[in-house]
Amino acid sequence: MIRQIKNIIKSKKFLYFFIALFTAQALFFAAAINYKVPGDEEYHYSFINYYAQRPITSGPIITDQNELFNLGDIQRTPSYAFHYASSFYLRLVQIFTSNVETQVFMLRLVNVAFGVVALLLLVRLAKKIGIADVTTNLTIAWLSMTVMFIWVFAGISYDNLAIMLFFLLLLQLTSMQERIRVKVLVFSVLTSITLVLVKETYLPVVIIGFILLFGYRLAKDGFIKNIQDIKTSFTKVWASKQRILFIFICLLTILFAGLFMERYAVNYARYKKFTPTCDQVHSVEECMQHSIFRRNTGQKKDFEQRKKEGIVKLDSFFAFSSDWVDSIYRRTYFYRGMQSSPFSPKASQVALVTSIFASILLLFGLLHIRSLTPAQLGIGILTLLYCLIVLLYNFNTYRFYGYPFAIQGRYLLPVLPFIYMAVIGSMRLVYHKLRGGMQLGFVCLILLLLGNNIVVHSPIIIYLNSRTILDKPVVGIIKNLS
Repeated sequence: MIRQIKNIIKSKKFLYFFIALFTAQALFFAAAINYKVPGDEEYHYSFINYYAQRPITSGPIITDQNELFNLGDIQRTPSYAFHYASSFYLRLVQIFTSNVETQVFMLRLVNVAFGVVALLLLVRLAKKIGIADVTTNLTIAWLSMTVMFIWVFAGISYDNLAIMLFFLLLLQLTSMQERIRVKVLVFSVLTSITLVLVKETYLPVVIIGFILLFGYRLAKDGFIKNIQDIKTSFTKVWASKQRILFIFICLLTILFAGLFMERYAVNYARYKKFTPTCDQVHSVEECMQHSIFRRNTGQKKDFEQRKKEGIVKLDSFFAFSSDWVDSIYRRTYFYRGMQSSPFSPKASQVALVTSIFASILLLFGLLHIRSLTPAQLGIGILTLLYCLIVLLYNFNTYRFYGYPFAIQGRYLLPVLPFIYMAVIGSMRLVYHKLRGGMQLGFVCLILLLLGNNIVVHSPIIIYLNSRTILDKPVVGIIKNLS
């Protein structure tokens, strides 16, 4: 019986069913959720529309921002590639309709497509690093039942393109585990530059990824051998029919490198930051039209005043971390846009029991860390560092403003699949260590936890409990279904 279930789970039908389930849910939410409810969606649409209203010959570089200060600084922000690329599609949509809600829905469809491609890239990545089909398919199934994963891809967000590019980059880096190939190397550089022009917060993660790859290659084969591999690979590509394609990729990489220098290098030289604050580029009066700048400025002023009065009491790092984990959970498994979904005590209890169980599994998995391949270990290290960077960033923001800004579950979505893989992989290790009735009891415990999690955490159930804040669908047909 167990073997039959395993064969079903590892089958392509199981995999494609859950990819289809993700797609169906994302399409439904793309039509059902109200415009501006997903986090920062109004910002992303407005920025895309700004580019769409400019002449095509203007290009992506904004040299003189004199309007839309409600978006903050869009003149020197490094994160503009998603909006610029999306503007070409929006131009096409605007030929047929001037209705904003229809335009939003059409843009959301592209973001759903990003999600599907991201899942397919994740499957290829898992296969490349030697993850078992059972673990891969269960990870996809878990993602398709993770509310925030669906919610983000159902809205307009640069996170969607960034996550897709991040998985592509990991696939490229892991494919060079045994030998560095010049075509893949150049392509990975192009992907990296594009990724950080889509969202600047990926810059440290990209650097870590390349350090892990080259560190492993140097430790394994040394400097001379890797240089010889690159030379041999270059000669082979240059002599092949792929030479024209390789030249094109190189030229495109040079072009994008120029865009990277124009934004990151110039920003650092001029403002001593890769991402300057709005008031470094524009006047304070202009920046105060931006709600986030206005909020942060007011919060900082209030925080400084309370410090002078000696009434400031900040949480310790340990206490903050505990609250951070709870906030990340709520904002990963419950909608978090302009409003949040109702949160039941039962969900909290189920999550607590499940997290304890998952933590025990992960601790057991750590005992078998030597069984991991170098690529699996590298992605594990990258995942841990990514989570640590997000935590430290949130803690530093809290220490600076005295308030926990920017704690969002969507920020951990790029590495969430690898956390799922680790939990599922550890679960399978435990199962194979058990014998007889212990195995059956273990499976029953998992099924019990699974059933309870589906009841309190499944996207459709949470949506039905949240219709009061999602009562203005983008597409009118959904009104007849509600």
